Amino acid sequence: MTTEQATSLKEALESMLDHIAKKQAMADDLQQIERLHKEFAPTAPAMLNHYLQRRSYTKALDFLKQGYVVENASRPDCDH
Repeated sequence: MTTEQATSLKEALESMLDHIAKKQAMADDLQQIERLHKEFAPTAPAMLNHYLQRRSYTKALDFLKQGYVVENASRPDCDH
């Protein structure tokens, strides 16, 4: 999952939660979130996938705000 993908997902989640708070339609936001999740699910952190699969969108947003995103999932944690 790239930083760009995480930013797009974060924006879609914030938009959806804002629409919910304002009692506005959020179907477009849900479609965007599902599309993004399908795109990056194989490289996303397991916990983020867990939240999105269970539609725990507030928890997914909190997770993203903590900054747990890996630019290249196949790269080791150290460069040794």
